[in-house]
This record gives sequence, structure tokens and C-alpha cells, in this order.
Amino acid sequence: MTDLLAAGRHSRYFNHTRSYHLFTRVRMIAWLLMVLQSAWILIDWWLLPADVSTTIAYARLASSCSCLLLGLWASQPYRLEVSLIRLLLLVMVLTLFQTGSTLILENQGYQTSVAGYAFFPFMIITMLAIFPLTVFEILGFTLFVVLVELVTQLWLSSFGQVTAVNDLWLLALLGCIAGWASVNQLNLLLVLYRQATRDPLTGLANRRQVMEQLDEDIKDAHSQGRPLAVMMFDLDKFKGFNDQYGHAAGDIVLKQFARILRQQSRSKDELPGRFGGEEFLLILPGVDADQARERAEAIRAACHQTSLQVPTGDEVSFTTSIGIAMLQGGEDHSSLLQRADEALYCAKDGGRDRHCMAELEQAA
Repeated sequence: MTDLLAAGRHSRYFNHTRSYHLFTRVRMIAWLLMVLQSAWILIDWWLLPADVSTTIAYARLASSCSCLLLGLWASQPYRLEVSLIRLLLLVMVLTLFQTGSTLILENQGYQTSVAGYAFFPFMIITMLAIFPLTVFEILGFTLFVVLVELVTQLWLSSFGQVTAVNDLWLLALLGCIAGWASVNQLNLLLVLYRQATRDPLTGLANRRQVMEQLDEDIKDAHSQGRPLAVMMFDLDKFKGFNDQYGHAAGDIVLKQFARILRQQSRSKDELPGRFGGEEFLLILPGVDADQARERAEAIRAACHQTSLQVPTGDEVSFTTSIGIAMLQGGEDHSSLLQRADEALYCAKDGGRDRHCMAELEQAA
């Protein structure tokens, strides 16, 4: 439930997915409104006097140009903050046009006799239903539109009249309905994202998700000049453990180790994942070599402190071997993972239950 209230608990990787959904839908709406706003000028010329229709035509053209710019703005589609700014700008463009046209028509006495204007704020509110937004986000957008309508009513001295109160009430009601639809979209997106990217046993990221995000983190590390550490884990003598205690006991150990990795992940930028079988991977953006060693030792110690009861009734413990590799200049994921894997085998050959750093092995 808390995942639907605000984006603070969402992983950086899910935010990328939601951001792209917002980006594509804002562009689609912007292109559509650009065409409709321009085409409606012909209806204004038909229904309004020349001086009024010309003034509003300029406002429509300005609104259409703004929508065109939003449609052409294609940079940073995976940054959630930028995508929310896109949506806010779209709402602001439409709200400014609606407010300006309302004032013009009211001053000329045409507000109640021209089609397509009285329902504009309701269109803006209902438009929000197509975007996957959190409760706080949809609340903010709805309050903005309602507040602008309230200020407009106060400016026109219509606040308190039956029609004005009905408009505010209907806006709030539509905001609740649009918000319900928007939050449900977010919930569906979360469910589908987790099904597509999560290992069903441990709940960690699956191999596909790990590889996709590793490529993105490597690209960011190279462009920003930040360190990036990768840890590869192998549970020691896991096949023998399964043979002795059964696969159900092995699943318990895998899930417990997954909990340890989640607990040791200190920010939502760090991605733990199951790489396959008893192998796991942890991506640590912004973590240098010394910090990586400290983190590896903390994970190894956490395994030592864990005792589990398996279905046979036995109390068991487990250990892990860890290979660490630091990203080097110009390196891709294949080379990085190969060096982490070599470091992992170094740890296993050295007696298991330890960590090895790939760079140190190369230097030796």
C-alpha cells in the first residue's frame, strides 16, 4: 500500500519504467492537443465575433506551439523527475489557456454560449486518469486545477453561486475518480514489473533485470566518472547441502541469503539479484574498492550469524564465497562479470567463506 502513496519506496529501476510510461503518454496527449487546439480555431470563427475569435485564436496557437514543444522534447525519458515536469507543464499549458479564454469570453459575454470551454477544466482532470501516478502526485495535480478554478471564480465574482459550487464539486469528484484510475494503473504497473523482473523464489531481481540494469549503471558510471563495484556470490557446498537436507531446506537457505542481501543494500540504487542457482549478484553504484571490501565482509559475517531450522528439524548455517570486481575505464559488462567470476573462483580455491578482489588478483 505504501508503494502507492509516494515514489520514495520505489526502486530506481522501477522509476525508469514508470518514467518512460509518463513520457510516452505526455507526448501522445501533447501531439493530439496540438492538432485539436489548432482545429478548434475554425469553430471559434464560426461562433464568435471576429475580434473575440482572433484573440482566442492567438491563445490557441500559443497553446498548440507549447504542446508541439512538449511533443518534441525527447531527452531523458527515463528520469522520473523530468517526466513529472513534462506532465506538470502539460497541465499548466492547458490550465493557462482555459483561464485566459474564460476571462476573455466572460468579459465579452460569451462564456455560457460557446461550446468547448465550460468543460475544459473537467477535461484536464479526467486526462490525468491515463497516467500511472502515486496518491500524492494525483492529489497535487488535482489540487492545482481546483485551485486555479477557485481563483478564476473569485476573479469573476462568481464564487458561491450554485453553478460555481457545482463546478468545484464536480472537479473534486472527477479528481477522485481519475485518481482511483491513475493509482490502479500504478498498481498494475508495479505488479507486472515485479512479475517480469523478480525471481519467484527469493524476490530478488532476476538475471534479465540484473543484466539490463548493470548495462545502465555501467553507462552512468563511465559518463559521470563514478566508481562501480560488482559482487558475485556462491553459496558454499550448496549441492551437498541439498543432497543432505533436501531441496526444501535449500530453498530456505536461498531465501534467507536473499534477505541478507536486501538488508545489506544501503540505498535503492543498489540492486541485488539472483544470477542462477546458488549464485547471486550485487551491483553497487558509487562504491569504491575499500567500501566494497567492507560490504563483502559484512555480508559474510551476516551469514555466520544466521542459524536456520530446516524441515528435518536440524539447525543449519551456511557460508558464501564472494568475488569483487571494480569497473575499469571503457569496460563493458562481459569483462566486468568475467573478472568478478574469476575473483569468485579465487575465493573458492582459497578455502571458501572469504572474498577476493579481482584487481588485486590481476596486480599479483
